[in-house]
Amino acid sequence: MLCYEVLKDKFIKKEPLSLEFIKEIHKVLTSGTYDKRRYITNEERPGEFKKHDYVTGLHEVGSSAEDVESHHKELITVVNEYLGPNILKVAAYLHAKYEFIHPFPDGNGRVERTLLNYYLMINNHPPLIVYDEDKRLYYDSLQRYDEAEELSPGINF
Repeated sequence: MLCYEVLKDKFIKKEPLSLEFIKEIHKVLTSGTYDKRRYITNEERPGEFKKHDYVTGLHEVGSSAEDVESHHKELITVVNEYLGPNILKVAAYLHAKYEFIHPFPDGNGRVERTLLNYYLMINNHPPLIVYDEDKRLYYDSLQRYDEAEELSPGINF
């Protein structure tokens, strides 16, 4: 319910993506879920970008902790400035690139799917639902972007 409250006003106004908005979504979706290692040892908090580098995905992709903010800003700029007709392609890029950046120590998948659906809906498209029987295809499309920055599997999905 909290996530709905965070999104509701922004959705009504069709606000563009921002670093603050992404951090707010992360905080809502991960509050109370960080383990001792992340919270105490690594001093990481929900709503804050990662402070350490983590092995992510099959091929250890992800921006380094010091590059997360600048990579995020670049992504947000590209997505927010797009005014063309191919919203689904931009949505697939947002989703795949966000996963590639992997900005938080935990909760990246939850945040990226929330942002993807927010972007789709403010651009008059229905949200994406990944059904259990489609999960392998979904993860494969993200992996293809991780390996070769190939976006077509994500667009097709």
